[in-house]
Amino acid sequence: TKEKVKEALSRNPHINFVEYNSLAEPTTTTPNDSYYASQWHLPKISAPYGWDISTGAENVAIAILDTGVDPTHPDLSSKLLVGYNFYDGNTNTSDVYGHGTAVAGSAAALSNNYIGVAGVAWNNPILPLRISAPDGWATYSAMASAMIYAADRGAKVINLSYAGSSSSSTLQNAVNYAWNKGAVVVAYAGNYSTDMPYYPAACNNAASISATASNDSLASFSNYGNWIDVSAPGVSIYTTANGGGYASSSGTSYSSPITAG
Repeated sequence: TKEKVKEALSRNPHINFVEYNSLAEPTTTTPNDSYYASQWHLPKISAPYGWDISTGAENVAIAILDTGVDPTHPDLSSKLLVGYNFYDGNTNTSDVYGHGTAVAGSAAALSNNYIGVAGVAWNNPILPLRISAPDGWATYSAMASAMIYAADRGAKVINLSYAGSSSSSTLQNAVNYAWNKGAVVVAYAGNYSTDMPYYPAACNNAASISATASNDSLASFSNYGNWIDVSAPGVSIYTTANGGGYASSSGTSYSSPITAG
């Protein structure tokens, strides 16, 4: 028996000690959010193994520069800092289009709280900065102003799920300003199935994010090319929706905040 083998070996003067070679299993942190099973993208990026190491930091804000964020959403409200509305010039950052709420949840929805979805960054607060008009469109100047604002207020991660085809010194200068303040700008590559650069993703010192499907292939709509830095899930991403609900959405708009998280 193994006990007799162990006993015999332990009497050998050339052996320092004898013990059984036990088995260990890898641990993974699985959140209890009710819709987590619908979030294929989180296991795909090995988030459960990442959460074993860290679930984020309360002192590292993620700025969401978008259409605003639903201030009463049960999976977001407790994580929102006081932000700014660059379109109306006030602090009302309610979501006027629906895009920003979905983006915010992809990065940092309240997690392991028995409801809704999980975000990549469980503990990081969200700095909501509305840059868009009610129709969802945003100017380069608003994007640049919001990047500078976020960096000045200590945000270390700035997400922009916006892009334009024209290069811009205004955007490049804002990205450089954030970079020099110790922040990283994460921006979506665009959904036009082209290798033409889009901005601010293609700016120096910005991280450009393309989208992948559940089989790790390039999403059919995603931009691509040698100017891309990172690819991340962007097809059928289940996330928070404006009005307090949840919905599935696709686009590099979600690959970017998943990376930001």
